[in-house]
Amino acid sequence: MTHDNTNKHTKAYPLRRRAALAQTAIIAVIVFCFSFAVIFFNTYRLNAQLEDQITSISRLAETSLASSVWQVDHASARDFIDAMLHDESVVFAQVVTGREVMASRSRPKYSGQPFNFFKNDRKFLTRTVEIKKFGDWIGTFNLAITTARIDQEILINISATLILALVLILAISQTTISFARKRLFNPLKYLEASATAIADGDLDAAIDTSAPDELGNLARAFDDMRESVRHLISDLQEANGKLQDHRNVLETTVKKRTEELNHKNISLNLALEEVRKSKQAADVANLAKSRFLASMSHEIRTPMNAILGMADILWETKLTEDQERYVQVFRTAGESLLEILNDILDLSKIEAGHLELEKTSFSLGEVIDKTCTVIEPKAKQKQLKFECSVRPDVPDRLVGDPTRLRQILINLLGNAVKFTADGTVHLTIERAPGRDGEAILQFSVSDTGLGIPTGKLASIFDSFTQADSSTTREYGGTGLGLAISKQLVQMMNGRIWAESSPGKGSTFHFTARFDDPHITEVIQSAKKPTPQPQAELPKANILMLEDSKYNAFVIQTYLKNTPCRLTVAENGADGFEEFKKGNWDIILMDIQMPVMDGYEATRAIREWEREHNLTPLPIVAMTAYALVGDAEKCFETGANLHLPKPVKKSSLFDIIRSLLGDEQPTHGTSNTPQAHELFSTVREIVTAAHTALSREDYASVRTLGSDLMDEGIRLSMDAITKHGKSLRDAATEGTAPARIEQILTVIAEYIDRFETV
Repeated sequence: MTHDNTNKHTKAYPLRRRAALAQTAIIAVIVFCFSFAVIFFNTYRLNAQLEDQITSISRLAETSLASSVWQVDHASARDFIDAMLHDESVVFAQVVTGREVMASRSRPKYSGQPFNFFKNDRKFLTRTVEIKKFGDWIGTFNLAITTARIDQEILINISATLILALVLILAISQTTISFARKRLFNPLKYLEASATAIADGDLDAAIDTSAPDELGNLARAFDDMRESVRHLISDLQEANGKLQDHRNVLETTVKKRTEELNHKNISLNLALEEVRKSKQAADVANLAKSRFLASMSHEIRTPMNAILGMADILWETKLTEDQERYVQVFRTAGESLLEILNDILDLSKIEAGHLELEKTSFSLGEVIDKTCTVIEPKAKQKQLKFECSVRPDVPDRLVGDPTRLRQILINLLGNAVKFTADGTVHLTIERAPGRDGEAILQFSVSDTGLGIPTGKLASIFDSFTQADSSTTREYGGTGLGLAISKQLVQMMNGRIWAESSPGKGSTFHFTARFDDPHITEVIQSAKKPTPQPQAELPKANILMLEDSKYNAFVIQTYLKNTPCRLTVAENGADGFEEFKKGNWDIILMDIQMPVMDGYEATRAIREWEREHNLTPLPIVAMTAYALVGDAEKCFETGANLHLPKPVKKSSLFDIIRSLLGDEQPTHGTSNTPQAHELFSTVREIVTAAHTALSREDYASVRTLGSDLMDEGIRLSMDAITKHGKSLRDAATEGTAPARIEQILTVIAEYIDRFETV
């Protein structure tokens, strides 16, 4: 018995040691937690001070730099940056607007470092602030502040706090361990011996219950335990019975919940089926929309082909002065209508951000004259005074997209005439400040019409929106004009806004950026061949597959006094039979025809040529389908050229000369070996991109990607445009060279595939 007690007493010592270690650990955790909280608070406070500092500077920049950037005041911008660097923590400040750095300064230690150097280094806190004027972005303020001083203060705070924490841990631990040994572990050792005896079955073992504290309560609890053991068996039997009842209830509950879950699963499956059906319905609706756009394009372009064709033919006849003016007006109006139709058909492309502007040299005066030719008759019809003034410093030669500029002006001037009952409509063009190599023009269209309520000015540039719901009923219109104009202005790196007073009239302003015409003309002259005098048409037998008698009559009239002989078939099946008779030089192929459409007829002709080992005849897809991808679809079926309707006489003659002579076509999109030069620019761009990539010149690769997008638009080949965008984005994001190389390879293979059709 003595031996057993000795063993049991020996077991108490490890517990005491573990308790001491636990006490020390708990105290250490508490003290360290408190210390870390203090460290975190001080660190947060110091960083917050630094953040407040940079936020204050940023707010000051927003208010102080707006006028300087708007007025391109370099001196004011530099003064502001010099004032910022009086703060020792500020190491870099920069004001940027567009592509220009107005002012920039850094500490001598960091002289010559760009802003990205500070952004990518955790030793600095950076901030980029957008500078706005009238709600539009006009520039950026970049700021970098060093965190060295804050880091030093944080390090000192951490060291001092941790040293104090260690001292507290040692002092508190020694005090608590000494107290626990005297008041807890020694009495507990004796209680352990009594508890062990009871555990061995000695229910009569003596227990000291005289202690007044928790140990006394524990001893009395052991004493009560002896009575509890006697009732344990009966209590366990009763508990087992209750447990069995509970298990039965639980099984019933589980069965019920399982049935509910099955019902919910059935409901979920039904909901998923509804979602699938909804998705299918949405897909069907999108397909119907695409088919509707394609059909509308074809149906509208077909009569437009006849109208513009007859206008060109009439223009070549002998006319009086008034008749010439009348014909010129409806020719110009027809071309404007065609441009608007193209914009409506490309609305989905505009919303998706895929629309690209042209970059060509043009005369602003010619654009204004053509615009006024359309608007002036409408103004005279309403007896309005129509005026146009151009400031002397506005250049006439510009580089940009004249078609889109003219569309914006026609939209704004057309609205001004529409909503003005009497008075004046005035167009003003002036020059705004800009950088070297570009011209920023501001166009203002004023009228004395109805005016627009102030609350409606913010929404008039939204799609299908007009200032008053009764406007559509009284004046007509779709509400798309201003929305499309806003998007085009933004693509020209400009902004558009309106000022109006109800009953007094409105003024619509917009700005647009144009490049230096001298630089662009040099680049374009390197790409374009020198114009040659046009030769007479060669003698040719031409087979035309066209179901529209009006369009066939237009082409017949074009070729009336030429050496060419034209035969017309009204559907693809008849045209295929005529083709098999032989003796043809060119085939003009419409796409939408009864019996057999143009795609099927083209495939049938190519198959017949392969079976009989015939030299492929040039096939020109002369169709009203002019949406994105239509040219490529025609090429895939075997066509050599895509010439969208309306077809002009000069375009058709140019195509005939290119296919039967030595000239290259200047209209339409080509897929013929004779027109290989059309893709030479694309190959030159790919080669130049390879060279720039080998030098890791990503800026040049990005520019070449934009050039490739322009070529895709010129060739009406959406795939080339998309590949150009991928190349530009990859170079902008700093993608791995292998990815850029892959894009260039895909482009080269794409062109190879089309040139071998």
